[in-house]
Amino acid sequence: MNQENELLSLAIQDEGFSDEMPMISEVETGTQDFFNFHLKRYACPVTLPVEDVGVVYFQPESKNSPAAIELRYCLIGNEYCNNPACKNADCIMAERGACVHKTPVVDVISISFQPGLLNAYNQQELTDLFNGKKGKAFSKTISPSTKSKLALEQMIHNSYDGLLRNIFLQSKAMELLIYSSDQFIKNDPEERFGCRFLTHLEDRQKIVQARDILLEHLDSPITIKDLARKVAINECYLKKGFKAMFGTTVYDYFQKERMERAKILLYENGHSVSEVALKMGYSCISHFSTAFKKHTGLKPCELLR
Repeated sequence: MNQENELLSLAIQDEGFSDEMPMISEVETGTQDFFNFHLKRYACPVTLPVEDVGVVYFQPESKNSPAAIELRYCLIGNEYCNNPACKNADCIMAERGACVHKTPVVDVISISFQPGLLNAYNQQELTDLFNGKKGKAFSKTISPSTKSKLALEQMIHNSYDGLLRNIFLQSKAMELLIYSSDQFIKNDPEERFGCRFLTHLEDRQKIVQARDILLEHLDSPITIKDLARKVAINECYLKKGFKAMFGTTVYDYFQKERMERAKILLYENGHSVSEVALKMGYSCISHFSTAFKKHTGLKPCELLR
């Protein structure tokens, strides 16, 4: 079984997938002796379950071969129309619900770093970086983080040509190398499995929209269910996506911003504790005081001018 089929078999648990997924495009580019970028894009049936997966391959330098690092990914995505007004994945027609060419796809991506690039780094440090494998070649399967998937989306959808395109792709490839090493050394603050749906611009916009709604209504708490309905997204996706993008839960973010607003009203505007409690949507002053102290470490009365 070749490397491509091995990767697809990890992402798609369906023995008959190959007959259902015709390849619709292929791109290969790079800089000789430095790096290579290879993309194969397959049409994906909507009913076919696909999980994002990545593989990191490392070959240390030896007498018979130079050092080599390869990052391979299999990701679910979308192909958009070729409307001249659309840039990258920002399909204007799709936003209007009028893009008849928006097609679910599976992207198989290979990014290899060549000796000309790797020789600029200490070979022992490279080996140590990848989990200290004592000079042995190895491969490891990873679940691409949200940061990795955003970088990959930018590599797939970009408006650069020629030399500028290769410079851009190489810079993103280095980002991916950093993100994958983060997962190896357990230094990644992001959730390990990321959020697959956040690779799509429209879904990231919904999370930002949800954040904006929270900020506009700090005086009137809203349930997750209602917030998800307002931005037309699944509740589970809203909670996972919000934490991935803003580093905290919807409730904790709302409470933090709510108490920060209360601090301004108390300290700068000189409102009374009871006035601020009502403005922040609290019917009980003691509940407001408890929440305020939990967030700031101070009682509301201590900030009165």
